[in-house]
Amino acid sequence: MTYILGVDPGLATGTALYDLETCKVVKAIEIPRGIKGFKQPFLQLKYVPMWPDREVLVVCEGFTLRSSNKFTADLSGVEIIGWLKGEEECSVFPEPVQHMTITRLRKNKDDYKLSPVTKLMKDAKFPIGKGHNRMALSVAVWYAAMKLKHEPTLRMLKREN
Repeated sequence: MTYILGVDPGLATGTALYDLETCKVVKAIEIPRGIKGFKQPFLQLKYVPMWPDREVLVVCEGFTLRSSNKFTADLSGVEIIGWLKGEEECSVFPEPVQHMTITRLRKNKDDYKLSPVTKLMKDAKFPIGKGHNRMALSVAVWYAAMKLKHEPTLRMLKREN
């Protein structure tokens, strides 16, 4: 039994636990204060005694600085990625275009309301807010589909809403 913990790093970091058995989001928490607020909530999500029989795989959205980024000199996401790498908590960092394409969350190209990730969030009654948790779930779903080739997730992504 496996969960995938998706992370959307930043000043406000989105996190989402995706259950491979049920194809549902189990928990979604937005963590404030960048790297300063990240460590303890992350460890509580990953090592929760409530599910000791579960393996928790971690995947985190990558960050590549380029001219098209709306860059405002906040490097919280980069700091969180550095901590995850340094602590060997995560080794997979998909770029936004990779996960947002398959989960239909591309800005100016997709209707977010029709994304299977939005549907998962709403079905589980987790608030979408500014979308950080939804992006974290998108990263987790991408990992299940593209890296694990998880058939139920692939079927969910193919369905039309």
